[in-house]
Amino acid sequence: MRYRDAGVDVTRSDALKHALLVTVQQTWSDRVRPLPRGFAGVMEWPGGKQQLVAATMDGVGTKLQLALIAGRVADAAADLVYHGANDLLVHGAKPLALLDYIAQAQLDPGVVAAVIEGLARGCLEVGAVLLGGETAEMPDTYLPGVVDVAGCLLGSVAQETLLDGSGVRVGDVVLGIAGSGLHTNGYSLARRVLAASRLAVTSELPGGAGENLSDALLAPHRWYGRSLLPLVEQGLVHVLAHVTGGGIPGNLVRVLPEGCRAEIDSAMWPRPALFRWLIAAGGVPEDDARSALNLGIGMLAVCATATADEVKAALERAGETVYQIGAILPGERGVDWR
Repeated sequence: MRYRDAGVDVTRSDALKHALLVTVQQTWSDRVRPLPRGFAGVMEWPGGKQQLVAATMDGVGTKLQLALIAGRVADAAADLVYHGANDLLVHGAKPLALLDYIAQAQLDPGVVAAVIEGLARGCLEVGAVLLGGETAEMPDTYLPGVVDVAGCLLGSVAQETLLDGSGVRVGDVVLGIAGSGLHTNGYSLARRVLAASRLAVTSELPGGAGENLSDALLAPHRWYGRSLLPLVEQGLVHVLAHVTGGGIPGNLVRVLPEGCRAEIDSAMWPRPALFRWLIAAGGVPEDDARSALNLGIGMLAVCATATADEVKAALERAGETVYQIGAILPGERGVDWR
């Protein structure tokens, strides 16, 4: 199976976003800091240039479908906050406030309450307030029993702390910080593989040492702020990349400056059982697996070779599992695998 067979065409999506950029940029003033491949938008606060506001928007996606079946909607809703907080973190920003959007064909009070509980839990975890939002009932737009959850997370970052990729240098090291599963990407493909396998979500994950598929597929989206923000503030990290849709290559390339090319060695970290099963059960080609799934790495940190051991040790003390998975080489901006 390929990702596009499950209804998701990453190449088409990227082309659409690129085409829309001109229209988006027409709304920008000179307070906007252009980050055309950024994970969040960044601009100055009105009245001052030293403190910047960052904003990012996302949805939970089809992970919600599995969460509904498993009765874990609150957990999936919390993942929206962790995802957005990581996107802010990529640019050194701290979360401030979340605005949410919840929609169903007919509002189910229990489901909506679970969503809000999850969003609030996530906000408490990352230090943001749930400032407000929209709850919509649209029977002609959504299928019965389906819930859609999205949100805009606002954050702030000091001018001197902003990470924009300009600090990356040839010779830098790429560290991969372990994820906790699919996070919030690749679920259209994962759900298709699950259906074809004829296994129930309560079945044991093949090769998973007793873990069931429900727990593996609905593992929380990890937030890396507690472990990474101190290193960002100390200037020990040149750039970060949150591994979401597009996988390692599609996200790392977004933060590389011209003249820098990353080389990733897939043998440098173990591929978790969930990814091994999805790829084998779905016959997923390796190129699709690399562009649709995070393959066990949730965040990338690029730092100088001289400080790589220090950064790795600090992250491990903070409870992270870290692998040195690549390097920055001279060349056209892009990502190679070996």
